[in-house]
Amino acid sequence: MKTRQKTRAHLAWAAARLMAEQGIDNPQLALNKAVARFGPIDKHRLPEPEEIDAALIEYNRLFRPATQNAELARQRVLALEAMEFLAEFDPRLTGAALEGTAGRHSVITLQVFADAPEEVMRKLLDAHLPFRETSCRCRLRGENTAFPALSFYVDETPMELCIFPATPAGRAAAAGNREGAASIRELRTLLGKPAGTGNGERG
Repeated sequence: MKTRQKTRAHLAWAAARLMAEQGIDNPQLALNKAVARFGPIDKHRLPEPEEIDAALIEYNRLFRPATQNAELARQRVLALEAMEFLAEFDPRLTGAALEGTAGRHSVITLQVFADAPEEVMRKLLDAHLPFRETSCRCRLRGENTAFPALSFYVDETPMELCIFPATPAGRAAAAGNREGAASIRELRTLLGKPAGTGNGERG
């Protein structure tokens, strides 16, 4: 048992180091690279994404606290500005910027809800913000489903909008995509900013 725990911890740390040093934003991708370096490993010894995230937080705390804290704060401020701009689509922040693992290469990931993806596209086009159409995947009714997404840059930082239907099913799919999601109000609280008014935000 001790050997298995040591292997899991070692792999989590190796994957976290790759994320920090190579700018990998996906824990599973980093783990795959770490495993490739060690050779075949019992799948029961592989760490979960949450363990890799925890290791990344610890790595940043030990080896680059000032740099990482500044970058995390910067990304959260950018996320808040984007969410306020997109307030009519009830945006939620997910991913590294919310979890505290964001580095200089991390993508800011937002979930938005609309009756049609074209509504969000029109909002970006009206603001003369160039974007690329992509997709994000999550589970809906037990199946891995692709949802439309838009990728663009804000102050040279990559941002992705995952667009979900503004329906109970769409919100359920978004909720199952990551462990946590923060609204505009919750992100303001996280940043220590006073609650805003008049921007149409929801809870």
